[in-house]
Amino acid sequence: MISLRPARHEDKPGILKIASSTWEGWDYVPLFVDAWIEEGGLYVAENDAEIVGITKTTDLDQGELWLEAIRVSEEHRGKGWGFRIAREQLDLALAENPVSIRLSTADVNSASLAVIRRLGFILYAEFSYFLSDEPPVSSSATQSVPTNKYDIVSVGQDKASNAWEYITNSEEYKTSHGLLPHTWKFYDWTPERLTELIERGLVYEPVGSHGLVIFIQNRYAPGSLELAFIEGEENVLDLLVHFVQGKFREEVTEGKFAAYAAGARKKGLIRRIGLKPHPRVKKVMVFDYPLFHPTGKP
Repeated sequence: MISLRPARHEDKPGILKIASSTWEGWDYVPLFVDAWIEEGGLYVAENDAEIVGITKTTDLDQGELWLEAIRVSEEHRGKGWGFRIAREQLDLALAENPVSIRLSTADVNSASLAVIRRLGFILYAEFSYFLSDEPPVSSSATQSVPTNKYDIVSVGQDKASNAWEYITNSEEYKTSHGLLPHTWKFYDWTPERLTELIERGLVYEPVGSHGLVIFIQNRYAPGSLELAFIEGEENVLDLLVHFVQGKFREEVTEGKFAAYAAGARKKGLIRRIGLKPHPRVKKVMVFDYPLFHPTGKP
């Protein structure tokens, strides 16, 4: 009989053992296991006192629940235990009366997709995934030019409302259903999240023209940047592309260059920057669990 319980520090060896046989030996779970145990929401699945699986539930913001890291030990795969773990995790999440319950997976992960659909999740948004270990360079790139050559400046809090309006009017915001991608985790875009990014100095605009570039730190490699948002008037797009290339060259120290795009506009700009689609993962699929609240509205 499988049961979930909150993970404890003494469970760490068992958790790491499971992670070591996931994704061909590379799993992001070891990067976060200590923090997850401290913050809560990390569960271990036990069968006869043996740790046979794990899973993580995170409250992104006031009831915005995110499910991830469902893992089953290698020797127990193929028994349907992944579904049982996910079902119990979902029941625990529902008991919190959340605003939303979401998760993501790759289009090539057929086993995960089968579990997600069996649980009743509905496809919410799809993103193309761009990833490179080398700085992106397009055919029109200007090499060895510092980013400060371009008239692009950090956005201050006094411009936050303008930036928010620009984001919400964009094709990307509408196509993605208002999601902010962050290394396989997808948040609801909110003015508060934009404010946080502005405070971190990750939001930029061109002087004298309409446009916006937003970066976010890679969850798995803090020395890497992801391109969270890019949009602008046609006369400033080349400038924005060069700026992003320069930022990637100068500030990424861990060799990961990534971006997610739901709309055709952002996909085209990412290609102009020089990032290429992931060779295996064509789509990152975000699923939402249909909730019905006392008001009768989802």
